[in-house]
Amino acid sequence: MNELMERVDKLKNELDSSTMVLSLKDVLDRIKNDKELSSLLEKHSTYPDEKIKKQILENNTFQEFKIKETELNLFIMEMNQRLKVISKKGSCHHESN
Repeated sequence: MNELMERVDKLKNELDSSTMVLSLKDVLDRIKNDKELSSLLEKHSTYPDEKIKKQILENNTFQEFKIKETELNLFIMEMNQRLKVISKKGSCHHESN
């Protein structure tokens, strides 16, 4: 079990420093620094409005963020599947007869 935890920690550290995560963080920083987009996001979270939502979705930085977010989510789902396989290999299975 310790070996599994070490592998998970190593994987987490690798993921935190991966190009995928770093590029997502970069886009998030650009969103925070974009006063217009930040304002739109704030307004939409307080008072949802289709016009504001459309403006947000048309923003290039936001579109880039959504693409990177989706890529990361797909990667995480793939890693979860791999971790399931690894954890099943290391566990004891008792079958009742």
